[in-house]
Amino acid sequence: MNPFLHAIFASLLCLALSSCDTLRGKPKYQLSVHVQASATDMQRDIIPLPYQGQQLIFKKVPEFSQRSIAAFESFASDDGFGNGLVLKLDAHGRNQLETVTRTHQGELLLTFVNGVPVDIIQIDQPIADGKFVVWRGVSDETVAEMGERLAHISAMKSSGKFLDMTPSTERDKKDAHKAELEEKKYLEEMARRAERGEDISLPPRTKEIPLE
Repeated sequence: MNPFLHAIFASLLCLALSSCDTLRGKPKYQLSVHVQASATDMQRDIIPLPYQGQQLIFKKVPEFSQRSIAAFESFASDDGFGNGLVLKLDAHGRNQLETVTRTHQGELLLTFVNGVPVDIIQIDQPIADGKFVVWRGVSDETVAEMGERLAHISAMKSSGKFLDMTPSTERDKKDAHKAELEEKKYLEEMARRAERGEDISLPPRTKEIPLE
């Protein structure tokens, strides 16, 4: 993906982050990604996005939404506009992403978070691994809300139970998140035992074994 279009989006992102601040009382977690539309598309099927006397248009129906996210990681954006996200998509989202990036080379993808446009990129190559990056514009509150529902990519890699497996169903996603919490709790308990001077090299009791 070509990140150079980020510069033209800075003014919109300032507005986006201000809008995100208004959601602090009631954090929400909604995300959708939309491909650039054609001038021949029906008006009711497009989202207009004015910028510097021009008008970019995007398809109203998203290529994928938060329902297709299996796991994620957040990071601080390079330019200070909120947070970025690395999204690991489920099977449906992965197929949708690969299709749109193969068939819309050179066109734009627009990301909405909680109904606010936060990032725009240009498609320069197909994405077949199911990973999509939102480079900026995501509030701390949204990141926290996602963490309440989804596993982190790094935790999935460290868990033998979910090694090389991407959750696809809602149950799978809940199980992956639960496994991450259990592993974190287990590691914290081992740290407390070590601080108390206990021998943590001994096999843990059954109830202490995570991911059973």
